[in-house]
Amino acid sequence: MEKWTESLDKYLEEGKLPLVGEIFSRKKEIGDKLKLQREESHKIALSRRRKQGTGRSFSFSWGAAAAVVLLLGIGGYFLAEEKVVADNTAMNYEFPDGSTVQVMENSRLTYNHITWLWERKLQLLGKASFNVTKGKTFIVRTEVGDVTVLGTKFLIDQQGKKMTVNCEEGSVKVETAVGKRTLLAGESVHCDENKIVPVEKKAEESEFPEVLGYEDDPLINVVADIEHIFKVTVVGHEKCEGLTYNGTVLTKDLNATLEKVFGSCGISYQIRGKEIILQ
Repeated sequence: MEKWTESLDKYLEEGKLPLVGEIFSRKKEIGDKLKLQREESHKIALSRRRKQGTGRSFSFSWGAAAAVVLLLGIGGYFLAEEKVVADNTAMNYEFPDGSTVQVMENSRLTYNHITWLWERKLQLLGKASFNVTKGKTFIVRTEVGDVTVLGTKFLIDQQGKKMTVNCEEGSVKVETAVGKRTLLAGESVHCDENKIVPVEKKAEESEFPEVLGYEDDPLINVVADIEHIFKVTVVGHEKCEGLTYNGTVLTKDLNATLEKVFGSCGISYQIRGKEIILQ
């Protein structure tokens, strides 16, 4: 069979146009089929591009919506943040659950009034005294560590990397990077970067010096002082009328004081519980 290209050259040389014959008729049919296939392929490709474009637009729409929601959520969170700042004087503040705090001077705390509904958590910088209503866990976070309670009254004094916690009522749990400790009413701890240790209670200071001196004071007045200092009752005050006392009263030793005072005056006595019976 002749190649169609040779036939084409022959037809062109002889000027036979348009092209006719079996080969060229068949070529035309194939060309038409190819044209139809190209058109179909073009339609399919166009359809795919439209679908892909729609999918990208759909994905973009969801992505944009998610971004907007995220931004609104973050913005709402920060807008819901409450700051309580005490500069030169202490200030009182009440939380949404009824718990109260006294923020001392040069101190501040922050919390979120939305998340507070399910999580009572705040950040403290400085010193504050809390009175917490019973309910969900109440957490105070500081630079040193966390203090956790359920319902109680307590004081936190935080300065830099050091903190002192005093539990006034109920109990509190103090937790830092180096340990944890639960405090009961009246107990305190001191915390820093290296330790968490209990604070020893200071001995109560007496309102009286250890020794009181008297010079020709009426004995009846000295007896009144003894009753007040030692919380006792002296029975037989009439034995003291007209007498004076020169000497001392030892405010931390009742027996020694009674011997000094009444012994020097020649008065005998008996001790019966909280009563001193003069004879």
